[in-house]
Amino acid sequence: MLFKIQREQLLAPLNQICGVVEKKGTLPILSHVLFSVKGDELQLTTSDLEVEMNSVSAVDSEFQGDLTLPAQKLLEICKSLADGAMMSFHIEDDHCVITSGDSRFSLSTLPANEFPLLEDVETFETIHIDSQQLARMLKQTLFCMASHDVRYFLNGLLFEILSDKIRCVSADGHRLALSETDYLNEAGINKQILIPRKGVLELNKMIKDSDQDIAIHLGKNHVSVEVEGTRMTSKLIDGKFPDYQSVIPLDMENDFVADKISLEKALRRVAILSNEQYKGVKFKISTNHLQILGHNPDQEQAEDAIQVDTSISEMETAFNVNYLLDAINVIDHDQVQFSFKDPLSSCLIKHPDRLDCRLVVMPLRI
Repeated sequence: MLFKIQREQLLAPLNQICGVVEKKGTLPILSHVLFSVKGDELQLTTSDLEVEMNSVSAVDSEFQGDLTLPAQKLLEICKSLADGAMMSFHIEDDHCVITSGDSRFSLSTLPANEFPLLEDVETFETIHIDSQQLARMLKQTLFCMASHDVRYFLNGLLFEILSDKIRCVSADGHRLALSETDYLNEAGINKQILIPRKGVLELNKMIKDSDQDIAIHLGKNHVSVEVEGTRMTSKLIDGKFPDYQSVIPLDMENDFVADKISLEKALRRVAILSNEQYKGVKFKISTNHLQILGHNPDQEQAEDAIQVDTSISEMETAFNVNYLLDAINVIDHDQVQFSFKDPLSSCLIKHPDRLDCRLVVMPLRI
């Protein structure tokens, strides 16, 4: 026998670290999880060559060393077993046999020395941030990250440490999201790092339900975060994020404030008959009134209207309805403010009284 472990002691860390596992990767070893047993400690590691996840559990072991097992299959096996089940691991030839009660599973293994571990990551600076504030900033920006964009610097999140703030910024070429929190920068750190998309998503999963002070370790080419026994280490994107400040519109002369729920419901109704490709909806704004219109190539139309607080006498503009819905859903208030310079300019969406979250959406021509 290699070792024994209770189902829950294995299932919890597997759930935390299996998100980075490549389902259709070119390297078969990347679909596996690395088991490293030292004394009575079991360290589990997954990687996609860009992001590495580690978690530690206690284990009853006669075995010292490493082995790999298919991550997703092992996760499904753990989920299928009864609460409190004890799992025993044995090696038979090139397979690992897992037994639990009357259940028996034989999984193939791959050589542990082929598993691509990140080299020792040297970190130079550490910042501390409240997990709830970090979770809020990620929620308000991660939806705006690009995916597989040729402008590789957009396929991630800008994490910026300023003299008195920490700021997260993302953009995909059509919209931009910025969220920030006050920060007592006693070390005088002034830095920008670009965290890749998968690293951001895994970090968000790690901190979502935690309530603690989070230490973020910054290196030259890596960032590392540890939360409740799970550590994520991510390579950084080697590139320069665009000048996002120049994208945020200034001197906006026109705005309206709307009830968030009423606006969301109206947008969803009109979206039903909007163009499936462009998802465009038109805004017709007049004094304290917003009319929303949509149509599609089948000559079908939808329109809706809500009351808004505005002094705009007459204005028409248009936007991708999904971008609008994404933006208003992350505003943590029951009202939302839209601001425009003119009908063809970008729209700034934010809390009516605060600037800690700002969302910019480019207009459409429809």
